[in-house]
Amino acid sequence: MPYNQYTSCVQAPNHVKMDQYIQATIQASIAGGIGVLFVAAAGMPWCLLVVLEIAAMMWLLAYCHWWLDDRLICLGGDKLAIGMLISVEPPEEKSFFDSLDTDYSINLLLPPNMPGAGQAIVESSLPYGFLTKEQDATRNIGLPFTGYPAIEKKTGIPCAGLHAEFEGGGVKDTLLGAQIAFGLSVAALIVCIGVPGPIGAAIAAILAVLALLAALLGAGIGRGDKGSPADVNPSLGNLHVNDTNTIGADLLVVMGRWVYDAGHNNQDQGWNEIHAIKFCERIGRWTGSWPADIGDLEKKWEGAVDDATSALTVAAQQKPENQWEVHPALDGCRPRNNDPH
Repeated sequence: MPYNQYTSCVQAPNHVKMDQYIQATIQASIAGGIGVLFVAAAGMPWCLLVVLEIAAMMWLLAYCHWWLDDRLICLGGDKLAIGMLISVEPPEEKSFFDSLDTDYSINLLLPPNMPGAGQAIVESSLPYGFLTKEQDATRNIGLPFTGYPAIEKKTGIPCAGLHAEFEGGGVKDTLLGAQIAFGLSVAALIVCIGVPGPIGAAIAAILAVLALLAALLGAGIGRGDKGSPADVNPSLGNLHVNDTNTIGADLLVVMGRWVYDAGHNNQDQGWNEIHAIKFCERIGRWTGSWPADIGDLEKKWEGAVDDATSALTVAAQQKPENQWEVHPALDGCRPRNNDPH
């Protein structure tokens, strides 16, 4: 199954609880401080402008690494859930620094709950409520937990939702640009200190400008590298939420990595989510109540996804005879002959 995943999750005891902005500032200050010492020893104060750039690139590097490798806390592998689509949060709605987060988010109401259900009701419901409930792993290290406060945009009805995200590559691309920029800015400092005179200053200035351009290019490319439901399932088309009569929302089955998002702790918020979504399929539309056969649907899709993701299925998909794209008779091949003769 195709999907994008650029993040990794960390086990709760290994998560760094310090505010991400403070973490990045400390690392930037260390890098800048080392640069200042070199500049002072060389007696070339005009090189401090390059040190400032080094510190800025280190801040961006630290923030991106936190976002990709420490923000999400593992809760228990991949999980599947069926839900009614409460709302969508496409990356186009984000602005300023948040626009680097190009994930496409959705929020689901879990059965058998009805629109308007609060956190306490949803988290105690079966069979999927546990996905939205605070877990011991995050409670034991003192992380805040509020649950996700989703709101139907057309009706204004609040619902405790299961948050889920199709990953975009915005932060990953920004990280790559920052890595290149950091290397160029360090090279600029070396030249600024080590090559005296106008030639050294000119080369250092060129390298510093190239570093800035690399960082801007990475962020620019990242802002356009947006996550989408089509990354996982091109046949989904447009997703639908409830109209003003509270009907019409898509019923979706999703499967993906179950994590806690620590990216909102500085706002004393926190919740569990599916991130990244690895499978998504529309199975119906909301008519005002859950389908009578919702229990059968749960079992059907859990079995189907288990079969599709099993080790045997994955191994079979890797065989050369199963690598065709148009039709087995056109671009396929015969199974390998195990006969050594």
